[in-house]
Amino acid sequence: MQKVELLAPAGNYETMLGAFYAGADAVYLGGQGFGARAFADNFTQEELISAIRYAHIHGKKIYLTVNTLLKEKEVFSFREFFAPYAYAGLDAAIVQDLGIFKIIHEEFPWVELHASTQMTVTGPESARLLMDNGASRVVPARELSLSEIRKIHDYCLEKGSGIEIEAFVHGAMCYSYSGACLFSSMVGGRSGNRGKCAQPCRLPYKSASCDECYPLSLKDMCLVDRISELIEAGIDSFKIEGRMKKPEYAAGVTSVYRKLIDKYYDELSKKGFAEPDRDTGIKITSSKEDKAILSHLYLRSEIGEGYYYRHNGKEMVTLGNPAYNGSDDNVTANIREKYLDKKLKMPVNLVCSLCAKEKASLTLSTTIFGEKVSVTAVGSEVQLAQKRPMSEADCEKQLRKFGDSDFYIEEFNLNIQGDNIFIPVKQLNELRRDAISLLEEAILEKRGYIQHIDEPQSENEDDHKGFLPSDPDFSKKMYVSVLNADQLKKVCERALANSCISRIYVDSRIILLGEDIPEHGESDIFIALPYVCRAEQSISYYEDIDKAIEYINKGIAKGVLVRNLEQLSYILSIGYKGRIVADYGLYVWNHHALSMYETLAFNEMEFNLPLELNLHEQEDILKNCDFVNALGSIKDESLFAYQIYGKVPMMISANCVRNTLKECSGLRGSITDYSKVSLIDRTGRTMPVVYDCRYCNNVIYNSASTSLFKKMDKIDRTLGKYGVAYRLDFTTENGDETLEILKAYEGLVFDGEMKNSQFLSEMDYTAGHFEKSAT
Repeated sequence: MQKVELLAPAGNYETMLGAFYAGADAVYLGGQGFGARAFADNFTQEELISAIRYAHIHGKKIYLTVNTLLKEKEVFSFREFFAPYAYAGLDAAIVQDLGIFKIIHEEFPWVELHASTQMTVTGPESARLLMDNGASRVVPARELSLSEIRKIHDYCLEKGSGIEIEAFVHGAMCYSYSGACLFSSMVGGRSGNRGKCAQPCRLPYKSASCDECYPLSLKDMCLVDRISELIEAGIDSFKIEGRMKKPEYAAGVTSVYRKLIDKYYDELSKKGFAEPDRDTGIKITSSKEDKAILSHLYLRSEIGEGYYYRHNGKEMVTLGNPAYNGSDDNVTANIREKYLDKKLKMPVNLVCSLCAKEKASLTLSTTIFGEKVSVTAVGSEVQLAQKRPMSEADCEKQLRKFGDSDFYIEEFNLNIQGDNIFIPVKQLNELRRDAISLLEEAILEKRGYIQHIDEPQSENEDDHKGFLPSDPDFSKKMYVSVLNADQLKKVCERALANSCISRIYVDSRIILLGEDIPEHGESDIFIALPYVCRAEQSISYYEDIDKAIEYINKGIAKGVLVRNLEQLSYILSIGYKGRIVADYGLYVWNHHALSMYETLAFNEMEFNLPLELNLHEQEDILKNCDFVNALGSIKDESLFAYQIYGKVPMMISANCVRNTLKECSGLRGSITDYSKVSLIDRTGRTMPVVYDCRYCNNVIYNSASTSLFKKMDKIDRTLGKYGVAYRLDFTTENGDETLEILKAYEGLVFDGEMKNSQFLSEMDYTAGHFEKSAT
């Protein structure tokens, strides 16, 4: 029977040893770079390679987190970083960046690819897309319900090949969909997508209905009483959050879940089931002692069950205090005594033969998969003693020195022939060490581990030609996105009055509300799909996408702006052949990621340059993305756009600030216009929160708009030669504000004139990451 995997966090080597000793089947950990917990202790190269060998000897697994976004200039250093672990037999890499995904899949194909929760996998289509392109496992968004996870499991099986599902069962929760949060990046320059989140969600905020509280701080997740349901839903791996937490936490939490998982399978066996079934009737619950241990191991003041059984709710939020309870000294001391400062050790039988004038031999044997594994080391010739002979006690003392090895002696047999033998202690020690080494290799071979010796492919300047600069006569293009009908009306009026606006992104809500698209001159209409797409029964995500596609099929619109992998996979699965534009959230930080999108989509795509990179890092991508030249002539279309104005969506959340601080509108699933509340931070900045009752989510925007009106000359010199279009995003602006901003930027982009500089200067604005990228 294939049992559910218990996956524990390890911030350092001690934590890894403790987690394995407490019963983890695998651990996930980070090296000295490219991981989403930059401030954990993390592993040196030597420690990580040692950890892989240790885990494999004991039938455990090591997953390396490389779940951050990779800048173009870091591509070669990533290869250098990753290669030693791949050749050491790393089991899997947990990945966010599609460029890293592509590099590992092509150059280190024996390393499994696990799609990180940072990839924001929200449904069966995105899971299938990743599976079809090399992923063996997905970690779905933590916002998914148990029924949605079942759908991913069943859908992928139906498509002919199951994909493993790894799901969080314990630990801290993010307010935003993981991978879709730019809050820390935009406010403080520390990006969650680079492993350096400053956790602004744990800070206090004010609103009209709350003097000071913590509306963005979710309770920690604890699912010890839902073990049966999670296993029977088709989850393959239970993941414990907490690479930043202490060794006692990892070992203690692991021990509790290990006990309950084993209890489930014991009950399953007693009831005669060959494997988990959704109707076993087994209910596993934790004891008071279990809960006491967990409550004293760095949980917040309140705990919950995450999103598994609810879409959102104020009961999920630690409004009063987001701090940890800390830990109980007695509990941590007990855990340390039981699980820490210890190693897993395998029992071995030892047989040593020492006979004068014959070579010494030492045989070690153990059992793997029910079969005997045996090795024999042969040493130097045993001598006749010239003075004092070696006693049996002397020999046994040296042979039993297994010390820090991965074995302990269960049976000991020493066969000495004659009473007058001598072998130097040094040679006896070497014989023991050689036998241990041989046994390790035999165990690794028995467990199916193969040593990979091929050298990684190097990348040099000749490996790609780069994006050819555009024709000097390439005409500048301006794209505009709108969120509501008032903005759309003003933008269309302006488009009808002149030909400056090449494209208008119309939010799909406007279409669903039945609003007519006004006359818009030569401008193309594209439908902007929602930020999230899920397989919830109560909400018609996919039907709404179908309606948007109908507009395109009727010739009303030219294409779609997709915002997540679920949408991309879905529209391709229904045979959509129109134009596809990837929004900012489909990250393209390097040319390998761009190339991967070409592979995923089998179609011409356009892209929006990342919001977290500085101007020169954006150009680095363009210099190296040679595949784009094959997709179409850049004289006809801009294949990239760059935001020069707009409020950045800092958080996309399944939770709801209005519901938490006031009450639910009761309009979930209804086709209504967007509404807005506000949060005020400690510095007095007001952040608009747009709540979307149709899909029951919130978008928290930056308090200040990114506005690059003072940077246009530099932008033109840097990006203009690549034919990059300029994009303006209107979110919370009213119709009149939209028109004034649009006019000002038209003058800047097309005439190089500051026609309305005072209006732009008086706004609350920021240059975003124009000069300094997120760290």
